[in-house]
Amino acid sequence: MKKMLLFLLFLSVLLFADNEKKVTLQLNWLNQFQFAGYYIAKEKGFYKEVGLDVDIKEFKPNIDLIDEIKTQKADFAIGRSSLLIEKINGEDIIALGAIFQKSPLMLLVKKSSNIRNVKDLKNKKIMITPDAAFSASLLAMLSANGLGKSDFILQKHSFNINDLINGNTDAMASYMSNEPIILKDKDIKYKIFHPKDYGFDFYSDILFTSSKFIKNNPKLTKDFYEASIKGWKYAFENKAETAEIIYKKYNIQNKSYIYLIKEGEILEKLAQINGEEIGHLDKEKLKNIVNVFKLFGLVKNDINMDDFIYDENPHKTMSVEISDNEQKMIVISLVALIVFFIVIIYFYSKSRQLKELLHTVINSTDDLISYKDNKLRYLGCNRSFEKFRLKKESEIIGKSDFELFKKEFADTFYYNDVKVLTRNKIIINHEWVFVGNEKKYFQTKKMPFKYKKGKKEGVLEISRDITELHMIHEKLKEQAYRDELTNIYNRKAFNERIEEKFDLYKRYKSKFCIAMYDIDDFKNINDSYGHDIGDKVLIEITKEVKQTIRKTDLIFRIGGEEFIIILPKTSIDEGFNVIEKVREKVTTLNIIENKKITISIGITEVKEEDTQISIYERVDKLMYVSKHEGKNKTSRD
Repeated sequence: MKKMLLFLLFLSVLLFADNEKKVTLQLNWLNQFQFAGYYIAKEKGFYKEVGLDVDIKEFKPNIDLIDEIKTQKADFAIGRSSLLIEKINGEDIIALGAIFQKSPLMLLVKKSSNIRNVKDLKNKKIMITPDAAFSASLLAMLSANGLGKSDFILQKHSFNINDLINGNTDAMASYMSNEPIILKDKDIKYKIFHPKDYGFDFYSDILFTSSKFIKNNPKLTKDFYEASIKGWKYAFENKAETAEIIYKKYNIQNKSYIYLIKEGEILEKLAQINGEEIGHLDKEKLKNIVNVFKLFGLVKNDINMDDFIYDENPHKTMSVEISDNEQKMIVISLVALIVFFIVIIYFYSKSRQLKELLHTVINSTDDLISYKDNKLRYLGCNRSFEKFRLKKESEIIGKSDFELFKKEFADTFYYNDVKVLTRNKIIINHEWVFVGNEKKYFQTKKMPFKYKKGKKEGVLEISRDITELHMIHEKLKEQAYRDELTNIYNRKAFNERIEEKFDLYKRYKSKFCIAMYDIDDFKNINDSYGHDIGDKVLIEITKEVKQTIRKTDLIFRIGGEEFIIILPKTSIDEGFNVIEKVREKVTTLNIIENKKITISIGITEVKEEDTQISIYERVDKLMYVSKHEGKNKTSRD
């Protein structure tokens, strides 16, 4: 009998094990915090929850990541932005998501070297890997600062930070999450030159597979991607715990526990930029990366980004926050001005008289007009630009933006100018700029133009101050989502936010609660004391509720005296405790003399089968349970 039970137990274990699909993930480097999300998804059971048994393989010399996917030695792998080159060259690659929105790759120098800017690297020794695709962003940064390959001494990369410390090299291609930590621990001051600061913004650690694999395993791919993103979110929210797991189980490099925590802090900043979701891929950014590869002759053709980006990736292209009609009006006027300006430039070289006409035309507008050469130095400008910069044209000509503006603005201008030249097309940007002590919002149209026969193209720029229009638009947009009386979010805002919460729940099982409350006997308050007092009650209760709930909670007025609170990442027990505090606080308010005011509340947690309608109906019924059971009560399910 015992043998039979043991046999059945063994058989059940085998059957259970077979239910978990074996999956292989190939890393592109040795184990470290750089791959923390995948370790966490494995160790915390996120993969197991979706029926996956994931084998995470460290990188080894001579491994070809693309070949690993092609030959099915790995199901998923981690690559870099150079995957775009492979895709253009015909390889079957689908990018699921980019873990790091900003590449950690940069040039590192010691402060004691007195290398203050990229141009100071001329005739210096630089360690960069010979892989042109990998180092394209670094080479582009050097090139943009006038340094070709003949202008510096290219050294074979030793991957040994001591070569920089001991002066065997002047600059070293490094990762922000690695070498700077070592220098800081050794109390060696350093300086970083990052390609992003010069307009070359690459992704890093792109999770990829093949379209063939996705076609044959659509659910597995989706489950693996979402479990991995869940792992990354957990890793960044729990860096100390994650570092301990890596230190104990994934530490072939023998990094210290503190080192791993520091590594995690740096990588978190690279993964979550401008509020983008982890894994986000942007089509325009990818196109810009392809343009950089074109500059270095690594590719010739373009690709359809929809064929490169995984369908389930939350990719999007940024849209301008101005209404369609406003946008059309501004663009039409700018285009008309540019066309007229170009015609004038054409005749400029033909007649001295027309030169005076050119100045008359461009000086008659309040728009800022300027034009730069292929080195992005000013060739000329109009009077409006002179007033804006508080300098004469003769003081502006020959200067760069870095000599005329603060670095934060010059960096933005430079980045946009480089985009114009690399894309070779018109672009429209919106920028905040200080004019004296006042901050102004400009819409700027930039386009390439040939300023001299036989010369490369420069940049023609027209900027219009749309601060007032922008502020009106923002105010109207804010008003559309605000309740006029209580100045909290309204029902329209609730409908959008609850949709977002459901999207997060479906993707990552990010639970949340919603609570609905109603002011007890509010009609009697209006009838007995008047609507002004009724309004005061609404305002004062809202103030108290806002002060009592957590900063992450959101409150909405959805009807006369009905309100909803969304409590993100909250269980029903946690939410009930928060809402009970709200109810008790309201009873202490002394808004109307000798009149106790109370609220009735319902609260529920999102369920697997829920929709926006079902959760609303459920919390509404719970609130009325509180009403029918004597009021001044919180009901939960």
